[in-house]
Amino acid sequence: MEDYNQVLPNDLSHENRLKCDFTYWTREIRVNRNDANAYKERARVRNLLGDYQGAIEDYTQAISINTNDDSAYCMRGQERRNLRDDKGAIEDYDKAIELDPNYASAYYLRAELHYQQSNYQGAFQDADRSIQLDRDSPSAYYQRGQARSELGDYEGAIKDYEQAIQLTPSNFCGYYNWAELYSDLGYARANLGDYQGAIEDYNKAIQTDNSIIKYFGVYNNRGNARYNLGDYEGAIEDYSKEISFYQNDDYNNAVYYINRGNAYNDLRNYQKAIEDYNHVIKIADKYPEVYEYRGLARYEVGDKLGAIEDLEKAADLYQHGGFVEYYQEALKLIQSFNVTDKDAIIEDIQEISETVNDSPTEVETTNKSAANPPILNNRVEDTNKKNSQGISEKINHNQLAEIKELTAVIEADGFFNPKSIKQARERITISIARRQGQPQFRQSLLEAYNYRCAITGCDAQEALEAAHIIPYSETENNHPSNGLLLRADIHTLFDLNLITINPETMQVRFAPSLQCTSYGEMDGKYLQVPKISSYLPKKDALKWRCDQCEWFVEYK
Repeated sequence: MEDYNQVLPNDLSHENRLKCDFTYWTREIRVNRNDANAYKERARVRNLLGDYQGAIEDYTQAISINTNDDSAYCMRGQERRNLRDDKGAIEDYDKAIELDPNYASAYYLRAELHYQQSNYQGAFQDADRSIQLDRDSPSAYYQRGQARSELGDYEGAIKDYEQAIQLTPSNFCGYYNWAELYSDLGYARANLGDYQGAIEDYNKAIQTDNSIIKYFGVYNNRGNARYNLGDYEGAIEDYSKEISFYQNDDYNNAVYYINRGNAYNDLRNYQKAIEDYNHVIKIADKYPEVYEYRGLARYEVGDKLGAIEDLEKAADLYQHGGFVEYYQEALKLIQSFNVTDKDAIIEDIQEISETVNDSPTEVETTNKSAANPPILNNRVEDTNKKNSQGISEKINHNQLAEIKELTAVIEADGFFNPKSIKQARERITISIARRQGQPQFRQSLLEAYNYRCAITGCDAQEALEAAHIIPYSETENNHPSNGLLLRADIHTLFDLNLITINPETMQVRFAPSLQCTSYGEMDGKYLQVPKISSYLPKKDALKWRCDQCEWFVEYK
């Protein structure tokens, strides 16, 4: 190959050089079809040309010649990842590690894939093993830091990020760069309340590579840190910079406009705050918090009627979303304004609807308080995750029949005074929402699993259900570690013992009767586990569930 390269013209383009390389290795294969290395070299060239399927075929051929070639399995896993065949990639990494238990790079690459699949515990374990085998791998430290951050171990994440920075050369060509390193380091510091340290890290990220910094949400996160330090003007400057990056992205712009509006509000620049809230409502009018914020700002500028209109809208959205606590809070605010000609409207709003089917679209909103803190420390890729911080329990749709039944009992008992019926309905709704811990159990699982099915990744909240691993009737245990957040159909199959989870590997296994269906495609997939370690499914509970599945012999 060295002699071949010497005769290549220097003015060849990169693509033409790759095509020449492809031709060279194809000729080598024709000369010797048992040359495994030639297939691997041609696969490498095909990868650079974007022909991932061709690369897989060449690595497969190399493996057929040398079945003990761990590197060929590892590289084929990479090509399968490029084609989004995550299951196949995991199988290849597993085989590479089986052939060489000390293959540091294979552990690291599998850790990357685990992380992308939200299997943060698996990512941590593989990255940790990679570091044990290679103490000088900056990528492994960075990957372990990311896993630790997602698991809530921010102190450990900071140590790993700092080690990665020390080991990462300035010309490093990996899947991350210095700007992202400092951005993630700042994110971890901010989550520990070290806002000044976070700002310093965000500054370094911006100084390192300002051309790609918009992809990491650094200006928004630095704005949040400045906000928490009381530097509202600096926060506004950063939010404005972030807004300039996302002119055509309504979702992200909504987040940044809310943050900037809150900062203006704290500077008592209520008119500017109203303008930002106006913009949010224009592009996404389903956020009750924004109506509440704008209503409070309108009240400050003397527009009491406008304030009440916004608070009524907020109350209506809270009500239909099942946010009982905030619905009541909005009513109290309206009543505190003491505008008598609105009394009739207030009374109408206080009637709790018996059809709480429409959940308002939720942004990662602020805490509910007079001062509206910003959306905290969001990475851009995380902005579609729903956050329930400060949100009260939602009324379960299954409770509607019980609400109607109990309301009928009250009315049959002679409580025909409209005011009494209204108050009774409020008490019933609140009582049902809190009974036996069931709504809290679902809400805890929604938060723990980031509002996604633990098996399918489905994020349609209306389709997600709280599943007990060991039935509640057996244990009366509503702790999240005895639960899984599952899509409704998956929940049914789980309860029928047609799906189980290996307690040791966290792999999801489907019964043989499902293997020939579309569900069989998910067999062997890894469970997406919670970030909070205390919420991880208990192994004893999973083992109990496995014991109920006569077809499952892998663990027995």
